[in-house]
Amino acid sequence: MKTKLMIAAVAAMMSTTTVTMPALAHPGEDHAPVPQAAEGQGTVKAIDVKAGTITIAHGPMPALKWPPMTMKFKVESAAVLNGVTVGKKVHFVLKNVGGKPVVTEIHVM
Repeated sequence: MKTKLMIAAVAAMMSTTTVTMPALAHPGEDHAPVPQAAEGQGTVKAIDVKAGTITIAHGPMPALKWPPMTMKFKVESAAVLNGVTVGKKVHFVLKNVGGKPVVTEIHVM
């Protein structure tokens, strides 16, 4: 009797494990590696030189599968912000730094 209960318990655990595995795999999502660089275009909404950030309302970024949105980004250095002002349309380059997007280049359009 104990053997049958033990077999049933092990079978139940194994069936639960196989049921949860697909949930962890996120079916239907693309698990491709994150690109190390991406480019975008948008409008500068805010600049904080002291904090080293820029807020950009950008268009879609297909390389990252991002829809249009407004985001605050860190900049690689204060020099990246030279000549950039709020309201300007820009082309920018993001680099993956520790899993976070960092602006490495900005070109006023």
